[in-house]
Amino acid sequence: MIINESLNPYNKIAVVGLGVSGRSALRLLTFLEKDVYLVNQGEVETWPRYEETRSILGKVEQENSNELLKEMDLIILSPGISKDIDIFDGVTCPIWCEIELAYKFADAPILGVTGTNGKTTVVSFLAECAKYDTTGDYFIGGNIGVPFCDYIYERMSGEREQAQGIILELSSFQLNLIEEFQCDVAGLLNLTFSHGERYHSIEEYGLDKYEIFKNMQNGGVAYYPSGLPVAIPYEMRNGHALDLDMKKIISELSSYIDVSKLKIFGEHNIINTYFVYLLWDAFTGNIDAFKGACESFHGVEYRLQLIKHESDQYFFNDAKSTNWDSTCIALKGVENLGNVDLIIGGQLRGEGDNQLSRLDEFKNEIRKIYFFGESGKILSNECREIDCEYYENLDDVFKAGFEAKVILFSPAFPSFDQYLNYIKRGEHFTKLALT
Repeated sequence: MIINESLNPYNKIAVVGLGVSGRSALRLLTFLEKDVYLVNQGEVETWPRYEETRSILGKVEQENSNELLKEMDLIILSPGISKDIDIFDGVTCPIWCEIELAYKFADAPILGVTGTNGKTTVVSFLAECAKYDTTGDYFIGGNIGVPFCDYIYERMSGEREQAQGIILELSSFQLNLIEEFQCDVAGLLNLTFSHGERYHSIEEYGLDKYEIFKNMQNGGVAYYPSGLPVAIPYEMRNGHALDLDMKKIISELSSYIDVSKLKIFGEHNIINTYFVYLLWDAFTGNIDAFKGACESFHGVEYRLQLIKHESDQYFFNDAKSTNWDSTCIALKGVENLGNVDLIIGGQLRGEGDNQLSRLDEFKNEIRKIYFFGESGKILSNECREIDCEYYENLDDVFKAGFEAKVILFSPAFPSFDQYLNYIKRGEHFTKLALT
């Protein structure tokens, strides 16, 4: 049984946002017999999983959100909601994310991974390493889909044994809301500007990412690339700035694995493999588990995923791409396979939307750009260097047909203009490609 008195000062606690992490926090706090309130957008009866929520809380009533939040001792905020919105005006209590709440009860070492791109790939690769580690069980979660609070609840309720280690994918929105959270091993994979809907500069965005290192001045092992565009404001006793020179990386990895036999495409995935090696070694020291994972890991669904190869034509589903950097990485990953028909489009962010100039280095490889959706309509009128055309949706894109050897769906924008999430977007592309 986990026993921790960190929440003793907090009796009235509000959970703001009824997403996956919000529901997980709600369940844990109710189990801890706290006086829990829930704030969510829209009428109560329209909330997702309303009946489940009502069964947990007993009753759900509509109240003035701002006045309610002013009365709280603590707020647990969904990472998808900014703490700068009006309902928090005049609120003086601490505001945490679900990760911080769970950390108060953590009973195992923590490995955290963040970065603009590659987080899910690296954490999934680490999860593959964990499968080959026979010394104990690992919890894999965070931004990758399973809330950290799920693990704590299951430990407290006796549903699972203590994990040997906790491996978390962490977003800037989560890291923005931590106070005491600390990793034993942490990795920042890269940093380029993203989330223009929330941030106005790479400096602002980068400082939130760097919160992963905030409490590591006196302990833990940290890895990050050298030459970052924003200086890390924390000094770490065991921080390692990495020279990500490809020849050096391949040389070091070759001591343990045959890099040419990796089942994931592109130089960026060799860098991801290098981070997995460093992080896993620092966390467990079990290199044999890393070797085994390298032989079986096939990558992440909808991240430069080869879904079809026939008639000398490749179809890649990179639906997880929500920024220009990830699309450029995908283009580099397929550059040796032939010319490319590139599919781009999605929801506008408001900052940094037009980065078409970044495609100039690939203009000899890109046969045509198929723009679609909200952003595609605007970008198709701005594109001058590469042949392009606008289509309302993916169905129309496929009706137009393809001629290149590589069909790369790497949208560079969020999915919310036409889809519930990037997974639904990826499912649609796969269905069209396989039909």
